[in-house]
Amino acid sequence: MYFGLGRDYLFDWDEGIYGTIGREMVTTGNLLTPTWNGNLWLEKPPMIGWVSALGITLAGDNELGVRLFMPLFAGLTLYAIFRIGQKLGGTLMGSASAALLGYFNLFLSRARASNTDGMLLAAIAWTLWLLLSGAPAWLIGIVMGLAIMVKGPAGLLAILIAIPLLIKKPKKFLLQAIGYMLLAVLPWHLYALVAHGWSFITPYLMEQVIRRATVPIEFHTESRWFYLNFLTHDLGLGVGIVSLLGYATMFKNWLSKKSLDKNFLLAWWLAIPLIIFTLAKTRLSWYILPVYPAIALSCGYLITSFAKDKKSKTLISILVVGMLFQMLYHAFSYINFGKNPTPYSDSIQVANELSQYHGGTIAMLVSESERIAQAILPRDQTISSSFRYGGAPSIVWYSHKHVQYYYDYDVFKA
Repeated sequence: MYFGLGRDYLFDWDEGIYGTIGREMVTTGNLLTPTWNGNLWLEKPPMIGWVSALGITLAGDNELGVRLFMPLFAGLTLYAIFRIGQKLGGTLMGSASAALLGYFNLFLSRARASNTDGMLLAAIAWTLWLLLSGAPAWLIGIVMGLAIMVKGPAGLLAILIAIPLLIKKPKKFLLQAIGYMLLAVLPWHLYALVAHGWSFITPYLMEQVIRRATVPIEFHTESRWFYLNFLTHDLGLGVGIVSLLGYATMFKNWLSKKSLDKNFLLAWWLAIPLIIFTLAKTRLSWYILPVYPAIALSCGYLITSFAKDKKSKTLISILVVGMLFQMLYHAFSYINFGKNPTPYSDSIQVANELSQYHGGTIAMLVSESERIAQAILPRDQTISSSFRYGGAPSIVWYSHKHVQYYYDYDVFKA
């Protein structure tokens, strides 16, 4: 997963933003107050900035540095899914589930790009694995806290998915876990609240959570069935059918009382993110990443359910080994070892050349399509960051300068 990790330029969106946040943390030494383009940035907690800053410190002020730890989070997720599958259905189920998850395109894309979604997925998977393995409350609490420090209130998804396991724990265990979670979460949140007040509350909670949940912001008016359609397209009909058969088999075993807890956990894991993100008004494809492990585990459950005797176990073992090799082959194909670096776009090429010159600020007239978007976007679908980035946040990263984005041609010309 690390081969060619710094080969392509930072893409809009998100990568250019998170890379710049990390760089500015390194430059200013301020790890508590994230900034982008020299201005306050409080849309999410600073964890993504810390990860980017550490990568830049270790690997350099470049694309590799920004993405350095993303494959590591993907690896942690795959390991946790293997162990969860192993705990629920044995080594064959764990191996098959991890192989399938590593094959899914959305998972692979998040594994090689700077983003918070892959980090949240790792926190969710490790929360569940630690609960299943009987880990101490302090460790589980810290991991749940890290989920929130990665994604803000959306990180509570780790707790929601873990409810079937948490409700079995004694009260003392739960109180300890909550205490350590708050220990990981409260210091920065209290600091941001005291230091920045509404400048923190508005983007962090009112816009990134409440507005996104209740309003289809920034033209994201996808249908109610958007995620089901996306899953069908991204995973393919075959995976969908196998997953449904896996859940049908679980339901059958559930009715027969053979393994109620196991079957309910995997069904809950699939249902909760799917319901929450479907009900939310703003829908983006990568939001649904948390259901991918549940789909992989359901497929692994079905495959290994056929291993009832020595002969069938041997055949299933051969199948699973083949799946692992297929996963590796697909990952190699996805990485594309022979691919040349993606050429810079014209705007990024200009920004990169401008980085060689002294001067503090670049004036940039945003693209015509971005100006049109600003003109026609309904006011109720707009948040404070809608046109903050000029449609090209990577310009800040590649120019190494403050960028003043202009949406009015006359003002820009003057």
